[in-house]
Amino acid sequence: MERIVSFVSLLQMVQEYISQNYAAALSDRKKLGQLRSYIDKYLNDTGYTVEGFTRDQVSKRLYSEMAEYSILTPYLGRDAIEEININGWDDICITYCNGKMKKLPEHFFSPQHAVDIVKRLLHHSGMIIDNATPMAQGHLPGNTRITALKEPIVDADRGISVSIRLLHPSKVTRAQIINGGTGTEQMIDFLCMCLRYGVSFVVAGATSSGKTTLLNALLTSVPSNKRIFTIESGSRELSLVSFRRGKVVNNVVHTLSRPSDNPAYDITQEDLVVASLRFDPDIVVVGEMRDTEAYSAVEASLTGHTVVSTVHASAADAAHTRLALLCQKRFPINFGTSLMQAGQAFPIVVYAHKLEDNSRKIMDISECVILPNGEREYHTLFRYKITKNVLVNGKYKIEGRFEQPEYMSDHLKGKLMQFGVPEDLLVRFLKPKASGRGKKEGGTK
Repeated sequence: MERIVSFVSLLQMVQEYISQNYAAALSDRKKLGQLRSYIDKYLNDTGYTVEGFTRDQVSKRLYSEMAEYSILTPYLGRDAIEEININGWDDICITYCNGKMKKLPEHFFSPQHAVDIVKRLLHHSGMIIDNATPMAQGHLPGNTRITALKEPIVDADRGISVSIRLLHPSKVTRAQIINGGTGTEQMIDFLCMCLRYGVSFVVAGATSSGKTTLLNALLTSVPSNKRIFTIESGSRELSLVSFRRGKVVNNVVHTLSRPSDNPAYDITQEDLVVASLRFDPDIVVVGEMRDTEAYSAVEASLTGHTVVSTVHASAADAAHTRLALLCQKRFPINFGTSLMQAGQAFPIVVYAHKLEDNSRKIMDISECVILPNGEREYHTLFRYKITKNVLVNGKYKIEGRFEQPEYMSDHLKGKLMQFGVPEDLLVRFLKPKASGRGKKEGGTK
């Protein structure tokens, strides 16, 4: 006969039963596989169940609480999910890769329950969060980053606040970027041309604006005989190796920086940028510039290498200012000189942004021209102009159009021609010549 109890009460009883009779199943991960059978035995012997759950569902949920990650388990590792945000023990929000956000109907039992599950998550990377160390960063296998905060940083009645980012090696194609409305075919073709013919650029934007996804899609246009050397920190988001009939057909080296308990053994992104140049790369990709690797990336570009990267900044001038500030951390030279070098190294800046309706757009593509006096002059080659942004029934409705306000400079045109861009490709991005007859010289009175 079934005996209905609350799930929290049942969990406490099962944990006590397992601890008393099969403690090794909880302490020895090699014996976790036996835990489910012990749970099933207890349920069969006692007849306990939870209202609204089948016996199998109760067993799975109990196992998840004791050996996995409670209500988070079904969402970890899913390709469709980009981020899990725990705002508090009773408030969990899922962000999907398409930008859609959804509040989970489930939540933890209490603030302490939330803390206990997050501690289990952090255990994978040897990180601890407690009252003495209320902030921790860790990771899970499969490119998942965890940043957690607990009291006294967050209120005690909330328990804990956590960001769990699921970093999927991007498989978004060039066609998907265009069809999804992130940018036009003309814009994507322009960036692919720059990439193919030696013009370094940086993609700027905030977190979750689609910078890395865009960069990955652009890099898939690189011919297979060109060598790409990628450099990332912590987790790999770029995925460029291409197979045909089981064999690798392109020329890619993927690398990750490696921190160490002993700083002398750190392998930083800056170290990898320097090392990449010994591999004779056609394109160096720095996943994100956020420290002194910016200086090495700028130097690599100024010495003739094609370098592409991302940076947390808004618009073109802010991106170059950010790069100059990062370069100053390595060599604090005159700041004006650092700004000029950043503009020379990355003459094209792509600004990506997530709008209020959660759609991702290339808001503008700008060219930086360095004037004879060293000043920077920016030209907006492409932009997305918002024509309507209204809130309808609690949802934002945004309309707009892509424009091409200006054309590339003669300097950029000359650089592309120097690297062998075909004329029929280049002419697509040049200012159209004036048509019709010109005015006649002279005239009658």
